[in-house]
Formats: sequence, structure tokens, C-alpha cells
Amino acid sequence: MRKRKHVDDSGVNLGIIITPMLDMSFQILAFFIMTYHPSALEGHFDIKLLPPKNVTTKGPTNIKDDLPPISDELELTDVLTVQIKSVAKGQTENGRVDGDPSRILLISAENAGTAVAIADTDIPFEDGLKKLSVELKKFLEDPTHSKANIKIEPDAELKHKYTMEAYDACKMSGFLNIQFVGPAYEVKK
Repeated sequence: MRKRKHVDDSGVNLGIIITPMLDMSFQILAFFIMTYHPSALEGHFDIKLLPPKNVTTKGPTNIKDDLPPISDELELTDVLTVQIKSVAKGQTENGRVDGDPSRILLISAENAGTAVAIADTDIPFEDGLKKLSVELKKFLEDPTHSKANIKIEPDAELKHKYTMEAYDACKMSGFLNIQFVGPAYEVKK
């Protein structure tokens, strides 16, 4: 009696045929490569390189600089601060819950840092933003405030959407430089 050789099962498993999947993958890859047409501006960068060193040294050597010095320092008279207070955590005010806005305050250096209440919980937030927009437009009508800057200072618990709505109101009022002041967090001991 002859002994049969034991057939090893480590060969090709015909239960999983991968060839059609590979064929389809290569066909899809070929399709996308052949049909892809990038836009003309996709690789375009609008930059100018510096000329070679020997060209830059041939210019005039005594150029008079008539430009005034640039000052990045902002004057305090040119800064307005919009504070948006939120309803305290776990409380309600006129139907508003925690995270909703409760007051809008406007602080200017002209008023010696005194906060002027624009809106409270007695009116809807959208109406408060309209009042804020009117006040900001009045402020910008003065020619001395033409380059005024504004800072938005939301409470830490204020929902993000209200901060962005205040940003939109400031932008629509004509302010070009709008900054955000991070909320102050209390450190618990």
C-alpha cells in the first residue's frame, strides 16, 4: 500500500478571488487619470521672485525714504469693546437659559471705560443687535473715528452662535478691524 503525500492547504484559496477586484481598481484609476482636467489656475501662484544678486546691487545706493514711520500701536480712543454677557449656569432670565445672551454692553475710551447698556433680557437678542448696529454706525459717522477698531468680549458660557452674530453686526456696521477678547475663566482652588 502506498502512502499518499499529505496535501498542504497553504496554496491559493479559491474561495476569495481577488483578480476581478484588482482589475476594477485599475480601471477606475485609469478612468480618473484620463478624465481629470485641472483648472488653469490650480498650480498658478501669483508671486515674483527676487532678481539675481548682481542685478540688485546695480541700483542707486542713496535712496531717500520719504515714508512716515509705521506705528502698529492702537490708540485707546480708537477702540470700542462690545461685551456680551450670558445667563449664568443653571439659571433662567425671561425665558433664556444658560448660554443664551442676557446683556449687550458697549465700552469706549471716550466714556472713560464706562459700560453703556445696549440691550437686556427684556428685548430679543436680534433687536439688541440692531440697536448695537445703530450705535456703532453713529460712532463711525464721526470723522475722528474713521479707523476705529472694535473688540468683542463674550462671556465664557455664551454660545458660539451669539458671538458670531455680534461679529456680523459689527462687520455690517462698517468696522474693518474686529478682534476677539478671550473670556476670563475663574480658577477654582
